[in-house]
Parts: sequence; C-alpha cells; structure tokens
Amino acid sequence: SPAYVRGLKTLQDQVPPFDSNLARQILEDEFGTSISQLFDEFGTEPVAAASLGQVYRAKTSSRNGESRDVAIKIQRPDILAKIALDMYIIRNVSPILKGALNLSTDLVGLTDTWAKGFVDECDYKSEAENAIAFQKSIVNTPLKDVVFAPAVLQDLTTTKILTSEWVVGERLDRSKQEDVTVLCSIAMNTYLTMMLETGLLHCDPHPGNLLRTPEGKLCILDWGMVTTLPNNIQIRLIEHMAHLTSADYDEIPGDLYDLGFIPKGNAEVVTDTDVVETLAEIYGAWTGGGGAASVNVNKVIAQLQDLTATRGNIFQIPPYFAYIAKSFSVLEGIGLSNDAEYSIVNECLPYVSKRLLTDPQDRMGGALGTFIFGPDKNDEETRIIDYERVEQLITGFGGYSTSASGALAPASLGDDASSSTPKSTEQLSTLADQMFDL
Repeated sequence: SPAYVRGLKTLQDQVPPFDSNLARQILEDEFGTSISQLFDEFGTEPVAAASLGQVYRAKTSSRNGESRDVAIKIQRPDILAKIALDMYIIRNVSPILKGALNLSTDLVGLTDTWAKGFVDECDYKSEAENAIAFQKSIVNTPLKDVVFAPAVLQDLTTTKILTSEWVVGERLDRSKQEDVTVLCSIAMNTYLTMMLETGLLHCDPHPGNLLRTPEGKLCILDWGMVTTLPNNIQIRLIEHMAHLTSADYDEIPGDLYDLGFIPKGNAEVVTDTDVVETLAEIYGAWTGGGGAASVNVNKVIAQLQDLTATRGNIFQIPPYFAYIAKSFSVLEGIGLSNDAEYSIVNECLPYVSKRLLTDPQDRMGGALGTFIFGPDKNDEETRIIDYERVEQLITGFGGYSTSASGALAPASLGDDASSSTPKSTEQLSTLADQMFDL
C-alpha cells in the first residue's frame, strides 16, 4: 500500500551517512593507492546513504583513457559484524515466537534465508556480477530496449567498493512524466521475467532504486540482494498466476499446496469447500484493484480465524518466498502511488499471456487450457472455449507488446493512436487466428 511505501522511504531515504574521511580511507586501503591516482574528481560528500554503504559521484582518471562520470559505493565499516549479531538474535528468538503464536511457518528457515541475502549483499563483487548477469540476460528478451542496469567498472570494484556508470534520471515514484504508467508496467514485466524466465530476481526495488531516464527508459540500481528459483517453482507460479488472472479459484488451494504455502500434512484442505470459497473471496477482492485498501481486512482476518478454529493453522510462508514478497509488495506500492485502482494481479496478465502463448513447454499447454476452458478444462466432452477469456488473453499479450516497446498505451495517446500501432494490430490479429485454430 502507499502507506507501506512511505514507511519504507523513511528507512531507505533517511539513513545518516558515515564520515567521508573514513570512506576515502576505506577506498584507498582497498586499492592501495591515493584517490587522486584513481579519479580526476571525487565528491566531498555522499550523494546518497543507505544501511550498508554510501555513494559518491566521481570522474575516472583520464590517465587510463577517456574520463567518465561514475557512481562509487563504499561499504560501511564493520557492517558485516552488525548484521551477524542482529541475525543471531532474531534466529534465537524465532522458535520462541513460532511456539507462542502457534505458527506453521518455519521462522528459523525464513531467518536463515534473509541472513544469507544480507551477507551476500555485503560482497560488492558479487553485486557487480549480478548486474552484469541481468544485463546479459535481458538483451535476449523483448524488454532489451526499455530497461537496463548501470554498466560496472570491474577494475574499480572490490568486495567493499562498487564503481558503475553514473546514470542521469529521476526516481520513478517522483516523476511527473506521462509515461510513468508504462514504466510501472515495464517494471512489473521485468520483475516477472527475472523471477520466472531469466532466473535472477532483483529483490530490492524500493523507489530509490528505480529511475526514469531522460530517454524514457527504466534503470534498476543496487543488485546486491537477489534470489533465484528452481524451474519447477517457476512453472508452478505461472500456472498459479494463470488461475488468478482467469479467476479459476478452485485451483488456488492446490497451487498453494504445491508452492509450499500449505504444509505437506494438510493435503486434504486442497478439496475443502470452505477453504476454496474463503480463498476465492479473498483473491477476488484483491484482484479488483486498489491493493490492501480495497480489502476488508477485518473480514479476512475473521475468515482465516474461522478456518484456523476448525482446521488448525493450515497456512505457512515458505522460506523462498520471503524475497519475492518483498519485491512485489514494493512494486504494488509504487503502482498504487500512481493509480489508486492499481491491481497487481491484473498487471501480471500481460506477462502471463505472453508465456502461455509463446512457451512451448508441455505444462504451459496445460496452463493455457486452464485459461481458455476454465473450471471444465478436464472434461473433453463438455468443455468449450470461453471466448471472453480468449479476448482477455489476446488483450494481455497486446499489453505486453506495448510495454516491451516502451510506447504509451493507445488509450493515453488520443484519438489518432490506432493509426500509429499497425504492428500491434497485426500481432493481435495473428494471435486471434491462432487461438481460433486451437
């Protein structure tokens, strides 16, 4: 929600910097030489400060070739020891909280997942490799011309120092440009592509890390916190999103069980009518848009309490989902800041449509069947194509194509928009023919 994003901003945007003299000493110790030998110019004060480090603007030395503007991130002194102490305390408290609150979630496993991420985030060489890996992978997708990570200068990077190109841009959440809505869609499609396709998910998309460049591109900063998902989880998540976006709620409990949100000992709840109806009502309200503000939270809590009273605590948060939840909840908050009716479920439709229509894997064929036939998909004698869903699928693919091109949606371009998008129209016409052939 917007309130959640505002709360994060106070943590992320108001971190006091540490002493710049100490920062310069750390940099010189890392490279074994003076700053003047490395840079023609070096800022006297940091341009940004965060919990793990702070950033200075500089110009590389012209002695080694053409001078260029760069951003230099210098790690806070002794930060790893502070993280270790914090995570040690939380890990020891976790079993006590789990017992006291009667939780099914593996809090120790969740803590270990977070701890590993924080430790990895302190290795700036690893962060540089993550940014490079993203840039290499995104060039093989339709998003290659609209999103990027800053280029890394590897010869000026160590475990405690990260040097990358200086990117001119404004924060996405503060931009007043008319293409912000499209850039929010680009961000969503990029994060879905990372999570479900290229395999490396950026897990720190707070507003300060998403920039709109003067060219109207999306730049993603800060690649220290990432996660990866195994292929079977990726495919199951796509199937789950297909069920969500097509409102096939009967399949939701089975999805949650396979994804680890329902413990293995509770398989019977997958077919429990009360569970199915409760989840359908919750997901239905969420899909309508507006984020948490549109959901009757007290009613949801009462429904879940009723289920707990009769069936025990049947839900848990699998450790792998910790970073996914962080990433997409922040993206939802940014979307809601721009559009009060923003629906993160509906925003997944363009990417889901693209995967269902273009991915040759057998399980994608099953997910496509779920989408276009609905709940009767398994009854080959009586099932019929739901043409409204076909239209939804084709429209979703058109939305992905628009997002990937970086163009404004036709509705925002005025009455002459239809004449300026012949390729999109041709694509949709071709896809419609393919769907009817199917």
